[in-house]
Amino acid sequence: MKDVAKEARCHITTVSLALREHASIPAETRLRIQKIAGQLGYQRNSVYHALTRFRKQGRVCAPTQRIAYLENFGLGSGRTRSRHLHAILEGAKRQAELLGYQIETLAVGEDDHDSHTLTSYLREQQITGVIIGVFIPGFAEIALNWDDYAVAKIHSRHTEPDATVIGNDQLREVRLAFRRLSALGYQRIGLAVGRSDEDACGHRHTAGYLMEEASLPPERRVPPLIFPYNIDEASLGGMIARWVRRHGVDVVLCNWGNIQNLLDHQGLKVPQDVACAGLCLCEPFEPGLAGVRPHLDLVGERAVSVVVAQLKSAGRDLSDFPSSIYVQSVWQDGPSAPPRS
Repeated sequence: MKDVAKEARCHITTVSLALREHASIPAETRLRIQKIAGQLGYQRNSVYHALTRFRKQGRVCAPTQRIAYLENFGLGSGRTRSRHLHAILEGAKRQAELLGYQIETLAVGEDDHDSHTLTSYLREQQITGVIIGVFIPGFAEIALNWDDYAVAKIHSRHTEPDATVIGNDQLREVRLAFRRLSALGYQRIGLAVGRSDEDACGHRHTAGYLMEEASLPPERRVPPLIFPYNIDEASLGGMIARWVRRHGVDVVLCNWGNIQNLLDHQGLKVPQDVACAGLCLCEPFEPGLAGVRPHLDLVGERAVSVVVAQLKSAGRDLSDFPSSIYVQSVWQDGPSAPPRS
C-alpha cells in the first residue's frame, strides 16, 4: 500500500480506504487508486485481512477513542439543533470516523451537564479530546481544568478556554457580500446581525462592514443594526422594517436565513421594496435567496483534525497566542438581490 500511495501521490490511509471501497473517498479517486494498485500487482494479504476482520467483529481490538462535542443551546429543554449547527456536527462526525475516532455530543445547560458532572463523566469515560461546538452567548457556560484536554473551539470566541478557533470567516464574507451587492448596483447596503452572533465571532461582521463603508461618501453610509439577545421573530421583523424605512436601505445583509419572510410579514416586498441577502445559506437553501454560502461541514472537519493532532502528539494548545483557522465561503446569486438598473 505504501508503493501504491507513492505512485498515486496520496496518503496511505486514502489508499487503504479506497481499496476497501469506503464511501468517504470519491468514486473517481477510488477508481484511480484501484487502477494503480492493479498495475503494480497489488494483492490483499488474506491472512492479515482475516486477522483484522476478526479483531473488529470479535471486539478484541481497543474501543474507538471518543471526542466530546459540547453544545449549550438547550437540548435538555427541548430546543432542536439548527441547520447550520447540524451541518458543522455532521462534518465533525465524518472526519472523526475517517481518523478512527467517534464524536460524542454532550449538552451543557440547566437541564444537562454542568461543570462538575461533565468533569466526572469525561474522567470516567477516559475522554481527553474536547470540541466547544458553537457555544451561544447568553446560554450556559462551562469551566473545566482545560490543561487536561486537547481542545478546539468552533467560533465561541466569547467563552473560555483560549484555544484554537475554527470557523467561517465572517469578516471576509461581509466584505465579499458588500462588494458583490455594490457591483449589482445597490447604493445603500445595510447590515443587520445579532449581538449574540457578534460576541461569538469577535465582532467580525461589523468589522468587515465598517471596512467597506469607510470608502463610501457619508450619504451612502447606513448604521449597522445590531439586534439584542434572544429577540423573537415578530419583534425582529418590526425592528428591521423600521430601520429599513428610516435609513432608506436598498438591500439588507443579514445572517438570519428567514430574512425574506421577516421583511414580507412587515409589508416590505422582496425585491420590489427592498432587496435582501443572507450571510449563512445552509442546505436546503431558502428558495431564491442570494448571499454567502459557507462550507460549514469543513469547519467541523477542521476542528476534529486539530484535536486529533493534539491527542496524537500529547500536546495542548492553551498558549498565550491561540491561533485561528478560517474556512472560506462563496457567493451565491439569487432573485432576492437582482441587478439594479
